[in-house]
Amino acid sequence: FEAAALPMSVAELKSYGEVTPEVIKELREQLDSPLECLITNDLEQYAKDRSIYPGKVPRIAVLPKSTEEVANILKVCTKFKIPVTTRGAGSGVEGGAIPLEGGLVLSTENLRKIRVDVTNMYADVGAGVFKNELNAELRRKGLIFGPDPASNPSVGGMVSTSGSGLSTMRYGTTRENVVSLLVVTPQGQIIRTRQKVRKASTGYELTQLYIGAEGTLGVVTEITVRVFPFQKCKAGVVSVFPSLRQAAEAVVAILKSDRSSLVRCELLNSMMIDGTNAAFDTALSAEPTLFLEFQANNMGLIRSQWKRICALLRRFGAAKEPQYSEDAKGIDKLWGARRGCYFTAIKYRKLTKKSTTMDKVYLTDVCVPISNLAECVAETESDFLKMDLPCLICAHIADGNFHCLVPFKPHEKAKVKDAEHRMIARAVRLGGAVSGEHGVGIGKRQHICLEHGEEHINLQRRIKKALDPDLIMNPHKIFVMKQPAGGDEAAAACKKGPVVSRAKL
Repeated sequence: FEAAALPMSVAELKSYGEVTPEVIKELREQLDSPLECLITNDLEQYAKDRSIYPGKVPRIAVLPKSTEEVANILKVCTKFKIPVTTRGAGSGVEGGAIPLEGGLVLSTENLRKIRVDVTNMYADVGAGVFKNELNAELRRKGLIFGPDPASNPSVGGMVSTSGSGLSTMRYGTTRENVVSLLVVTPQGQIIRTRQKVRKASTGYELTQLYIGAEGTLGVVTEITVRVFPFQKCKAGVVSVFPSLRQAAEAVVAILKSDRSSLVRCELLNSMMIDGTNAAFDTALSAEPTLFLEFQANNMGLIRSQWKRICALLRRFGAAKEPQYSEDAKGIDKLWGARRGCYFTAIKYRKLTKKSTTMDKVYLTDVCVPISNLAECVAETESDFLKMDLPCLICAHIADGNFHCLVPFKPHEKAKVKDAEHRMIARAVRLGGAVSGEHGVGIGKRQHICLEHGEEHINLQRRIKKALDPDLIMNPHKIFVMKQPAGGDEAAAACKKGPVVSRAKL
């Protein structure tokens, strides 16, 4: 794991400036409240994210309160060639917020704006606002922001990787829910990526360029997002299947049906169910299990659609009668357990008497066409188990996106990484992506050539160099800036080019 945190090519190494007293003085001059917004001591909290990769303590952290302050900070950093790592909630799992070159961490935690436009159904949101905070404010106006990652990330962090979560089948990913961005370039220029309108056919779509860029092209300070009416009624379903394949086939049939009130469709494997029962005191059958949630403004619509979907679940082999409930508190408790999968995995081997201590957890994700999800999940689970590694799986199954949470001891690191390599190669072979929503960071940097091929990555490199010529923005993330020399895995993947998937044949 330590190796993933290092630049993969000597050619990529860049000479950066030092954070000297002169630099600190200039930074202070850009802030209205330098005493509270510029930090030079106790910087360990900015050293890493939730990933398993080693942290790096920055030289300084700055907490600007406005887009204008961000612009002035970046002008100083460009002048002195100071590397900049933008940080939101620090909840990422691929090392995207680790300041590998030290330098300056720019925290968005003070960018707190929320302004709701009920007429046009959008909200202007500061990058540091947390998802749950935004929804609490929207709820007062009878509205909701659709994307729903299981954690509580900042909205800026969601833009960074286009995180999506549990409700993508109804609302789409973050990418589909962003109307416009306010961005500061590395040179300190402030740009709005597009007007706040439903349609715009006026040049390159810069909004989509910055979404998923993980802070490597500039700093997103404000996001204009779509909002939707809050649905007052809901119902939940738990349906157990004999196999992952049958559950997946049932979901494919559901996606072709009238299911406008269906918001969530999640799958947990038997090992994750075991852990959930132990961690959250639930009494679920330890088999592959679908969790569904319906939302609408009248229960009649939910009930009528549920009848048709229930028939589909039975037709595709639901092992027991699906459990349907309109108990809102019980439904929320179940989803609370689903959101707690990461913490379940930490305690899994201790809870199930397979260890006396809690583990670290390696969390990774891939996304494949829904038609290939069952095969990919089943082979992945089998592969990990053959290596004597627990593999707790939770899947946004209607999106083809699944997460593996692997508890491990220090001596198991190499095995875990080897199993992940095979999982990613399998996903790409089946027409998939190396990550559905976690992003690349440093953890998956060596894999993206496998998915895209050398020419695609070279185009991304040219975009990065054009917008950030000094390479100060989040250095060494997503890809190496020069093609690696012939000996490492990234070079081999680029040489091979993208895998031709079975889905394309």
